[in-house]
Amino acid sequence: MTQEEREKRSRENLPVELVLVRHGEPDWERGKGTGDPGLTELGRIQAARTAAHLRRLHIDAIYCSPLQRALETAEIVSDAQKLTPLVINDLEEIRVPALRNLSQTEVDSYFAAAARRSLQERWTGFPSGESFRDFHKRVSSSIESILGHYGMHSRLSEEFTVWSAPSRGHLLRIAVIAHGGTNAVALTHLLGISPVPWEWLRFETALAAVSILALRAISDNGYVWSLQSFGRRDDLA
Repeated sequence: MTQEEREKRSRENLPVELVLVRHGEPDWERGKGTGDPGLTELGRIQAARTAAHLRRLHIDAIYCSPLQRALETAEIVSDAQKLTPLVINDLEEIRVPALRNLSQTEVDSYFAAAARRSLQERWTGFPSGESFRDFHKRVSSSIESILGHYGMHSRLSEEFTVWSAPSRGHLLRIAVIAHGGTNAVALTHLLGISPVPWEWLRFETALAAVSILALRAISDNGYVWSLQSFGRRDDLA
């Protein structure tokens, strides 16, 4: 057996995969005044393409943010999988109430101004919004709660974070459909990387892109998360 064949077999025997999906294009103009836009027509096309891409995978459960752009994306993906998405409030993007009455142009200007702040100031989040530390805590806690529902738990072992997972006769695949920032925090947390208050830039993905993590055995009694693919979108391949 070649090295490539051995590595392929190892990947095929993973116990759990976590599929992170970013929502399709949001319609900020129609969502002006609510801060919670749904998808544009292009966004629905993007979601449908993602659903088609994921149809080749058997997904056991789908969780999503309560925000309309993520919920509408999740409904399209879930229909293809014949599942019902489970809404988790803490998967919401970093909370920025100031965006509720802004157009797309004003939203772009708001973020451009926020980017001119000092690096330390960015721990406070965006002006008049949720702090990054609070955002990171609620998202990472939410991801751990979802995984815990399936018997997966983290613990410290020799200064390292390892995971336990029950034995299964088949691969368990869980999808989370949320946002650029939310998914980036999930990646940072599960991969054991120290957070910074610009995770959405460090793990930047296109709209409707898919990233996949999997549990890999690191010892006889523990697993770590491995990034199997990042930011995949068929029309960008």
